Amino acid sequence: MKKFVIDQGSGRLGNQMMQLMVARRLVETLPDFEVVGYHMPDWRLSKPVIVGHPYVPLLVRGANVSLDHVHRLCRSGLAASVMMRSIKVDYRHFLSRENANTLFQPLPEEDAPGFDDAHIVINIRGEDILFGKAGDYGPVPLAYYRSILNETGKKPVFMGQLFDDYYSNMIRAEFPDALYVPHTTPIRDFQIIRNSKNIVVSPSTFSWLAAWLSDAKRIYMPLVGGWNPEQRPDGNLTPADDPRFVYDLFPPRKWRATPEQIAALPSESTFRRVTVAEINEMRDRASRKLLSKRLRKTTQLYLYLLIHLAGRAFG
Repeated sequence: MKKFVIDQGSGRLGNQMMQLMVARRLVETLPDFEVVGYHMPDWRLSKPVIVGHPYVPLLVRGANVSLDHVHRLCRSGLAASVMMRSIKVDYRHFLSRENANTLFQPLPEEDAPGFDDAHIVINIRGEDILFGKAGDYGPVPLAYYRSILNETGKKPVFMGQLFDDYYSNMIRAEFPDALYVPHTTPIRDFQIIRNSKNIVVSPSTFSWLAAWLSDAKRIYMPLVGGWNPEQRPDGNLTPADDPRFVYDLFPPRKWRATPEQIAALPSESTFRRVTVAEINEMRDRASRKLLSKRLRKTTQLYLYLLIHLAGRAFG
């Protein structure tokens, strides 16, 4: 059996889940390939690589590698094993929502009820993004939450990475009458989002996946930082065929956690409602700047193919 290996590396659970979905989707039409290299005990999913198995896989890494090219190389027989190190985050390459829901099932003791239509669950991402280490990802301005609450009239429920930090303390001070769900485990957080009827996602693949897999009526998505299609046109988590999603666009922003940026979080309100058509137009326009990078990645992919073929011939 040919191998499609996932190199989970240091990626968090949301990225690991997306990698697995992409790999499973790719091999749906490659019956002689199997997906290995993943270990997600939280979802009861594990299939490790056989230690010592000799192979020189075709290496796939980077958001600008064409998965269509990879699929063609596998289907043609040129690639007999693939190592998927990092990928483009694009919902169009995922499993169907139905199949993904079947794949990711929690242990019974990790399941958790969500909130009904009278509430809106606001998932908070904090921790690593608060301190400016990854400029494309930072906290969502509080004015956005106020706007959504005024629009919907629903009771706010804050949950997720709410700890003793400047952002969590700002939220508690700004919304003292909201419900706050204590963090217990990542999977229970995931299931609360997944089982709720109205959701505001955080800038997190984990949060987005929980909302996408849900049966929510409305999913509000702030296109801030790396989710702004002009700032990061190399990804796509804005489904064109899912009317549950509501998008609000912020100006491009690099989060450095400067005192000025932190002080502006309660009042910053520069965002506007946008359609999927507008988002796609912005992404397409910004993607033209990536053409040279994509050409380099395609050249690199075929260089890795030569190494793979040599390894098969002489290994």
